[in-house]
Amino acid sequence: MLERARALIPRVAERASAAAAARQLPAETIDEYRAAGILRILQPRRFGGMQGRFSLFSRIVEELTYGCASSAWVYAVLAEHQWIIAQYPEEAQIDVWGEDPEAVASSSLAPREAARRGWRLSGRYPFSSGCDYAQWAIIGTFLGEKGDPRHIAYLLVPLAEVEIVDDWQVLGLLGTGSKSLILRDVFVPEHRSVMVSDLFAGTPPGALVHPDYPVLRAPRGFLVSYSLPPVAIALGRRALEIACAALATRVSRGVTKVAESEVVQMAIGEAAAAIDVATLLLHTGRESSTAAVSSGRKITEAEALRARRDMVYAQHQVSWAVDRLCEMDGARWVYDNDQLGAIRRDVMTILTHHAASRQAAMAPYGRMLLASGAG
Repeated sequence: MLERARALIPRVAERASAAAAARQLPAETIDEYRAAGILRILQPRRFGGMQGRFSLFSRIVEELTYGCASSAWVYAVLAEHQWIIAQYPEEAQIDVWGEDPEAVASSSLAPREAARRGWRLSGRYPFSSGCDYAQWAIIGTFLGEKGDPRHIAYLLVPLAEVEIVDDWQVLGLLGTGSKSLILRDVFVPEHRSVMVSDLFAGTPPGALVHPDYPVLRAPRGFLVSYSLPPVAIALGRRALEIACAALATRVSRGVTKVAESEVVQMAIGEAAAAIDVATLLLHTGRESSTAAVSSGRKITEAEALRARRDMVYAQHQVSWAVDRLCEMDGARWVYDNDQLGAIRRDVMTILTHHAASRQAAMAPYGRMLLASGAG
């Protein structure tokens, strides 16, 4: 499966410019994902999926980024959501995969509105990456008073009942097509809901539907950190390669060999160290999480908080490193067609995502340490 994904890298690279211009992935990319079977790694065997390890899916996200960050991002979203769908009640899974085992879902997970009893849902839900190629949408909502964190749920909605608004004019990740979804009094049956608290506790209804699949019993906070963050971390490695190749032979103002500057050498060394630390955190954390989930033991809250802490820290280390590399590259990165500039814009965009939020990751971890220190 990993080799199939690697074979796609030059193809998504060739289409990266077209994806950015169209502000969504070319249909050929999604077709190749389906043909390779990589969208079904986390889908249960009962519905024709691989029922595979989360680490395999995460490695493919990392690999695809070397070809096109937007293509990797959309893959990460659509493939990871197979894990979420598998955690719904059995009837909801049949709704999605019963007649179309290859169905996938985009999402807008941040809750913005409260559903009315029934459930009926309205509102505008932005940032739905890959929605042009999905059949369903996973919508975050409040099943109770708006703003009450105790009653946040994910509702499954057919995209045929949703309006997609083409508003994705943005700084980076141009090809992800992360458009807004508008729901107008859409009816959602009771069985198409799952409580976010159950996902983070590792007690979703789907865990009973597929008792032989331990990934469904893993707390969401423990594994989800290895879904989208690999894109930023792999972009760091790409940026380092591009910068070193460009600076190795550059002459500043026709006089000074840039590579002989100790300032440049130091900046490259520091950037490389930051990127290597981020990559090491990704690889070691991903492998240890797979081992922990496969063992069947209970995952502790501390482990989940640490996984998120590490991946948020890693992404910000990469951002710092890319900024340093651009500083050494001079004014070239400001051009739209500059490779290093495109990476910087993609990383800046990624850091606006909740998966890179320092407040959301560091405050809970710090609170846990302070509580343990207080005895």
